[in-house]
Formats: sequence, structure tokens, C-alpha cells
Amino acid sequence: MRPSCAPAWLSRFGISAAAILLSLGVHAQQTTQAPVAEPSTPAAAASAPAPVARYAAADLERAFSFMDGNHDGRVSRDEASGFRGVARHFDQADTNADGFLSREEFDTAMNFVKAK
Repeated sequence: MRPSCAPAWLSRFGISAAAILLSLGVHAQQTTQAPVAEPSTPAAAASAPAPVARYAAADLERAFSFMDGNHDGRVSRDEASGFRGVARHFDQADTNADGFLSREEFDTAMNFVKAK
């Protein structure tokens, strides 16, 4: 049984968007986490480390711009229809249900982190 760190749709969404990055000739770059200083308080020791982004911001920008055909700063359902994984999981990624993916929603879905 696979651990459930992210919903299955999120994983498939990421695979599709990764294909966009690869089609642009961009290799996904995993960022490395900086060394963490020793916590000085017990409360700080109990806090979990922040999630590490799976893709560099510049790579996500290129992929998002590629999908955003009319360059209005958001991806419509129609624009996403050419990208199977994105289209299939559009509703889950569209967290505010406005019918568009904002750059923040796209980045959140790609990096498997919860929106703030």
C-alpha cells in the first residue's frame, strides 16, 4: 500500500505538467533544502520542516506561460484541454472554483503543497 502524502490526482497532474516542462526543453530541478539550525526551544523542535518545492520557480513560470495561450495570467479550462493531466485534474487544482488556474494554484498543484 502506497503512503498517502498527496492525492492521486495531484500526482497525475504533476506528471502532465512535467511533460510540459520537458517539451519546452526544461529539466525539472529539485531544490535542495538548506541546513537547518538547531532549534533553541522545544516548540521549535516540534515543528515540521517546510515542504521542499519539486520544481524551480522559473521552470513553473515557463510551463504556465506555455499553457496560457492568451497571456492573461490565468489558464482557462479550454487552454488546459490540450494537456491531458491538467485538464483531467483541473477542478481539483482550481481551489477557488473560478474556472481558471491562477499561477499560485498551478504552482501549488505542481509542488504538492497546500495553498496558504
